[in-house]
Amino acid sequence: MRFNEKKFFELALANKFEAADVSFSHSKSTSCSIFHREVDSLTVSDSYSLTARGIYNGKFGTVAVSKIDKDTPQFLVDSIIRSASLVETNNPSIIYKGSEKYHKKNVFNKEVISSDINEKIELLKKIEDKIRAYDKRISEVATVGYDESFDESSLSNSYGLKLKSKMASYAFYAEVAAKEGDEVKTGFKVFVSLDPKEFDMDKFAEEVAKDAINKLGGTQCKSKKYPTVLKPNCVSALLRAYLSNLDAEEVQKQSSLFIGKLHQPVASKKLTVIENNLEKNVFYSYYDDEGVAMNKKFLIKKGNLETYIYTLETAAKDGVEPTGNGVVGAKVKAGLGCIYVKPGKKSFNEMISPIKEGVYITELEGLHAGMNAKSGNFSLQAQGFMIRDGKLAEPLSLITVAGNLVEVFNSIKEIANDVSLEMSQTSSPSILIKKLAISGK
Repeated sequence: MRFNEKKFFELALANKFEAADVSFSHSKSTSCSIFHREVDSLTVSDSYSLTARGIYNGKFGTVAVSKIDKDTPQFLVDSIIRSASLVETNNPSIIYKGSEKYHKKNVFNKEVISSDINEKIELLKKIEDKIRAYDKRISEVATVGYDESFDESSLSNSYGLKLKSKMASYAFYAEVAAKEGDEVKTGFKVFVSLDPKEFDMDKFAEEVAKDAINKLGGTQCKSKKYPTVLKPNCVSALLRAYLSNLDAEEVQKQSSLFIGKLHQPVASKKLTVIENNLEKNVFYSYYDDEGVAMNKKFLIKKGNLETYIYTLETAAKDGVEPTGNGVVGAKVKAGLGCIYVKPGKKSFNEMISPIKEGVYITELEGLHAGMNAKSGNFSLQAQGFMIRDGKLAEPLSLITVAGNLVEVFNSIKEIANDVSLEMSQTSSPSILIKKLAISGK
């Protein structure tokens, strides 16, 4: 049933709300996976969610529902009043009137959701066959799967603001095992896109097989500090933890590494980081959950901190403009969107060629337990490869990488040009750190 938005705003006005807004999202998805060329999972879902907020007696009230009927507008208004009545804080309550300009793009490709699922199942079988045939050491293909989704959302408020977006995306994924003697290693690969023409089955099968095979024969290196190269996914993990300190609320609470660091150095001059949600990819968005327009902006420019990230509330406290980073949940928080690390000029091989002895880290584990973003200290299990005489050598496993985020990003020696867009919403090349402590044997 279609939500009666007009009635909701009329009821909000009649109940003397200062302002109100409503966010609606609709998601349809199809997921399937195979095991030994047989379908072992097939799921079709169709879900709706609606979040309404209002300012009543100067306080914010919020309610979310997943079912809509003719009584929903009245239910929302009553729930917002109850919710607002329980609020005891005096934080600013703001419904955003709207930005001067929004950078809306058409990123919807109907071809993503127009094909028959049976065609995708046959394609998954071909992928499994190619993975198995790639190398005799591939002992198992644990799963090969496909997901596609259609998402549409809207945000409207009592000031007349109306924003809408629509997107269709798809993903292929596979998990495999490689065995040599008694040693078993696993490999995993995900490919996500808006364009069905971008998927290369042969390349995908090769990469997931290699991910497992290249780990065979892993050993531990001698414990000491090495020149260390971080693969793009590892850069993403550490960088997003570091940049979580950009949240203006944490700065205001005096619990951020970046207190008093605005327009000051927080990293090597080689590092420039840009947030840009306006690129035409699966992370595209042109407004945040509060209705603030998203714009391309520097977070770190040549090592200097350029901005904190704000919600409407934290921006009001600091007397600045919101930055388009509001994420509405039980509470509105500032969150980073898609970030881009400016690449260097050297290729990966050129970057590692001067390294006599170093370590290339390809995987980091235990981020939740081993990372303290507020202090910057981390100790993480890792996998990777030795670098000897400028080339990748034997694989490494059961090693630990330890350090401090401030020190890591201030000791960047080189940034390569091998850019990779990660599922963590980070586009980054590999980065060479002068020295990192690696614990092995």
